[in-house]
Amino acid sequence: MKTKLMAAVAVVAIMASAGVATAQTADDVAALKAQAAALKKQNQALEQRLNKIEKQQAKEQAVLARQPAPAAAAAPATAGSFVAQASNLPGQLLNGDGPLTWNGITVFGTFDTGLSYASHGAPMSGGFYAGDTYMQKFYNHAMWNMAPSGLSQTTLGIKGEEELMSGVSGVFYASTGINPQSGQLANAPGSQVANNGIPLYNQSMNIDGTRGGQPFNDQLYAGLSSKTFGQLTFGRHKTFSNDLLSTYDPAGAAYNYSPIGYSGTPVAGLGETDLGREDNTMKYRVAFPLLATGVNAHVGGMYKFASGTAGYGSTGVVGNGCGGTTYATALPCRLNDTGYQINAGAQYQALELDGVVSHFNQALTYGTLGTGTTNVLGVNQINLGNPGLAGTIADITSFMLAAKYTWNQFKFYAGYANDHYSNPNDPMGVGANTGTGDYAVITVSNTAFPNNKVLQTIWGGVKYAYDPKTEFTLAYYFLDQNSFGTAKAMATQCSGQSTKQNGACFGTTSVVSAYVDYHFTKRFDAYAGLMWSGVTGGMASGYLYTSNWAPSAGIRYTF
Repeated sequence: MKTKLMAAVAVVAIMASAGVATAQTADDVAALKAQAAALKKQNQALEQRLNKIEKQQAKEQAVLARQPAPAAAAAPATAGSFVAQASNLPGQLLNGDGPLTWNGITVFGTFDTGLSYASHGAPMSGGFYAGDTYMQKFYNHAMWNMAPSGLSQTTLGIKGEEELMSGVSGVFYASTGINPQSGQLANAPGSQVANNGIPLYNQSMNIDGTRGGQPFNDQLYAGLSSKTFGQLTFGRHKTFSNDLLSTYDPAGAAYNYSPIGYSGTPVAGLGETDLGREDNTMKYRVAFPLLATGVNAHVGGMYKFASGTAGYGSTGVVGNGCGGTTYATALPCRLNDTGYQINAGAQYQALELDGVVSHFNQALTYGTLGTGTTNVLGVNQINLGNPGLAGTIADITSFMLAAKYTWNQFKFYAGYANDHYSNPNDPMGVGANTGTGDYAVITVSNTAFPNNKVLQTIWGGVKYAYDPKTEFTLAYYFLDQNSFGTAKAMATQCSGQSTKQNGACFGTTSVVSAYVDYHFTKRFDAYAGLMWSGVTGGMASGYLYTSNWAPSAGIRYTF
C-alpha cells in the first residue's frame, strides 16, 4: 500500500516536470505544485491510517494465537476405528511421522541385530544380550555368531511428561532391554547361573551385568522436571558414570566396538558392573548458563538408599560370620549398600567437559560357581530365592574425567577413569542380594583386596562425518590394574608376564576398534567394523586365550 502511494507521487512529479517543459508558463507550474502538495498531504494521511490498521491487526492476531483451536467433534469409538488406527501405524513409522505419542505418553524403542566372526568365541546364550566380540576368559575356538545389539541395546520403553503448573511437569520413564536373538529379557546373572559348574571350555556366553531379567531392567523412575530448576526423580536409574559414556565414548558404548560399553566393570560400573544402574535411588540434574561467559554448565547428584539383603552369617566367626562357612546359628549381616555420585560439566562452543566422583558400599560382583560346587553347609536354613552364584564384595571409590571437541566434520574424544576397590567395612554373607534381579550368592568373599586394587581406564578416538548419512569411527582403549594381593602372593606369583599369573597381579587390557555407520533414513541404519582385544598379566589369569579379533556387521531400527 505504501509503495503504491509513493509511486503515485512520483508519477505526478514526473507529469509536473513534463508540464513545465511543455507549457512553459508560470501559472501551470504553480498549479502543478499545488496539486503535488495536496497529494503529499493525502499520502501522509493514508500512511497514518495504514499504520493504525496494521497495529490493530497485529493485536488481533496475538489474541487469536493465545486461544485454543476449536476441537473437532469426536467420532464415536468403534472396534473398526481402533483397527484402522492400528493398521496405519506401520505406514506412519516408515514415513517418519513423528514419535508414537498419545496423551503425553510416548512409546520408543530400538531393534539392533547382526553377525560377527570371532577368532576365539563362545556359543550364544538366551539371557546374555551381547555377542562374542570382546575378549572373555572362556572364549575357545573360532566361530561365526549372532551379534545382538551391536551398536545399541535392543530396547522397548515408554515415557511421559505432563505439565502440573506453570514451568513444572511430572515425568516418568520405564524401559527394558531385550536379547533380539532369543526374545528374552536381558539377563546377565541368569546367563551365569546357566554355566554354574561347567568347565570354561564348555561354557556359553555369560558375564555379570546390571540387567537381571527384571521387567524394567534398564530404568524405571518418576519425578518432577523444570527447565529452570532441573529434574528430580526417584526409582531405578543409570548412574552418572553410565550416562557419561553416551556422550564421551567415541563408539557410544556400542557392544561390538567398545569394551567400556560391552563390560560395565570399567567406567560405567566404577570397577563393579552392577553399579552402572541402581535401584532405590534419587537423582537430580540441572543445566544453566554461566552469565556473560558463553559457557553452558550442568551439575547433578545421585544418592542410593540401602536395599536388598546383606545375607546371613554366624556368631562363631569374627565380623558376625558374614562370608564365613559356619551357619549353625544364622544371623543377618548389616546391610549398608548405600552410595552417592556427584557430576559436573560444561560446554563452551565446540568443547565439552564432564566429571564424576563416586563412592559405593557393599558393591557386589557376581561370578559363576566352580566345577563341583553345589551347596554350602547350612544354606538350606536360608531362603535364597533363585539359583545362586558366587559373590565378591568391595567398597569402591572412583573419579573420572572426559572431554569431547567438535571441529568441522570431526569429533574428538578422550577420557580417564580411576576406580579404587577395598575390602568392605560391612561384610556380606550367604544369601546377599542387592537388586540385580533375584539372584543371591551362596559363596561370598569379603577379603579379595588385601591391598587396595586400582583399575585405571584410558580411552580416546575420533568420528568423521563423511557426509550427512555416513560416519566413520576409530577408537582406542587401555585398562590397567595394579598388583593388589598379599605380599607373599605378589612376590611368588606376579613375576614376569605369564598368563598363568594370579588374578591379583598387575595386568593390562588393550582394545582397538573401527567401524562405519550408514543411515538410510532417520530411523534405519547399517554398520560394519572390527574390534581387536588382548589381555596380559593378572588380567589374563585363567583365560583360555589372550586375544580376540572380531569383525561384525548389523542393522538398527529406532523409533
